[in-house]
Amino acid sequence: MIRDEVIIREINTLWLPVYPYMADHLLAVSGVRGGRFLDLGPFAGGLALNILRKCETLVGTVIDESELVLRWVKMMAAEGGYASRLSTRRQPIDPIPQADAACDLVAVRGAFFFLTPTLLREVKRVLRPGGFGWVGGGYGPTTPDDVIAPIAHRSRMLNEAIGKRRISPEDAQAMARMAGLEECTRVVTEGGLWLEVRA
Repeated sequence: MIRDEVIIREINTLWLPVYPYMADHLLAVSGVRGGRFLDLGPFAGGLALNILRKCETLVGTVIDESELVLRWVKMMAAEGGYASRLSTRRQPIDPIPQADAACDLVAVRGAFFFLTPTLLREVKRVLRPGGFGWVGGGYGPTTPDDVIAPIAHRSRMLNEAIGKRRISPEDAQAMARMAGLEECTRVVTEGGLWLEVRA
């Protein structure tokens, strides 16, 4: 991945209309109703903000190496009125700087730019029993076409500019196998390509 902060900021802003639908889907598919939500990586933040808006019993943490990403998230959280339930940490995401079984919900959006079997194992490690990890890329299965259409071309161009990797469902399954998580991970191709990790 080419770490271009200006492009990443534009992608994160461009996707603001998408995150509410992704948050609805994640809350529904996970069954999580409270606890700790962890949003990881350069494309983190937008999903965390919407999860906190929709579920007052969750607190969130956003972790990334970029001060620009984290500053944007903190500003948006303050504007939305949930800054008190959001923390940020500026550091690498692998290994995840959280204790074992510390989180109820973990998301890694845009993951295939940088996902490794090690990071996938880390997602599982930090999930509490009954927790859920959502790792992958795409608009999610419930985002309407009329929300996707206005941003799809620009988003594709920006993703290509920072070195988007092409990952097949078979590649994703192989990564779960290499991580030793084949039994607890489901590959989903609706609304992108996602690995659903259940603890």
